[in-house]
Amino acid sequence: MESKIHGTEHSYFEIKRLISSLVARYPFIRQQSIGKSAAGRDIPVLFLGEEKDFTLFIAGDDGRCRITTLILLKFIKELLDKILSSEQMCGINIRKAMFGRGIAILPLLNPDGFEIAGRGEKGCGNYGSRIARLCGGDYKKWGANLRGVELKRNFFYGFEARRENERQNNICGPRCEGFGGYRPESEPETAALAQFCRTHDVRQIINLTGVGQTVTYGNMPILPKRSTKMAEVMAAVTSFSVTPPIAMDEPELCHWFTYEHQKPAITVKIGSRSAPDCSELTYWYARLREMLTLSCLF
Repeated sequence: MESKIHGTEHSYFEIKRLISSLVARYPFIRQQSIGKSAAGRDIPVLFLGEEKDFTLFIAGDDGRCRITTLILLKFIKELLDKILSSEQMCGINIRKAMFGRGIAILPLLNPDGFEIAGRGEKGCGNYGSRIARLCGGDYKKWGANLRGVELKRNFFYGFEARRENERQNNICGPRCEGFGGYRPESEPETAALAQFCRTHDVRQIINLTGVGQTVTYGNMPILPKRSTKMAEVMAAVTSFSVTPPIAMDEPELCHWFTYEHQKPAITVKIGSRSAPDCSELTYWYARLREMLTLSCLF
């Protein structure tokens, strides 16, 4: 079965087919679903190694940054190839290094936003006219889920403060970005991820998203052990800048995890002024490859 990851636009169906081909080709990985999106699409997760004290990689939370999904899938495929062949990856014998460790790859947290931003009207389903109105017909700027909620703003931590800030900026309802919902964890995608993290022994989270070429860690006043060193190493091998743990107005998915679980959570933002196009996969994967490999071993 074809499992090569190309730097082109993919539909949700094609992403699911790629995941199925990986599972068929490499029997030592396991696929589960953490839940369903607002449109009823599965949110898949792939497990490799131990399902205890594992690193969780997350991508595809923002419909505009679809390349992050491809980066994670390309990474897990190369990792599996190296384990199968006992070859080194970034100078590391990955088969030996992964012994007793585990990772989970969640490549597409926001499948509905992925479809809307990537396929336009065809990805909107029955919400086509409403979404067209909210985005002015420019589907590529859609970062939210199907219901117009930006997922990273929908977690419990800091929700009331964000809602007040939204009201002050006249953000009162669904839109392409910037609206966090009417209550925390109101969206099936955020509720599914929160429940997954609460019922699994997640050691740390690495979230690939856009935009900024920065590595963000910690959440004042909470700074879990290992966070600073992890962020410094990840920034060094990618030539990204490090955003220190200050009280930030802009929420991140990882802020919630750090606050609730008191464990490291790192946000890696790629791109400069806008999310990279999927055609830039080769460049961005080469730039992030070593960082992703080292992240399995922290």
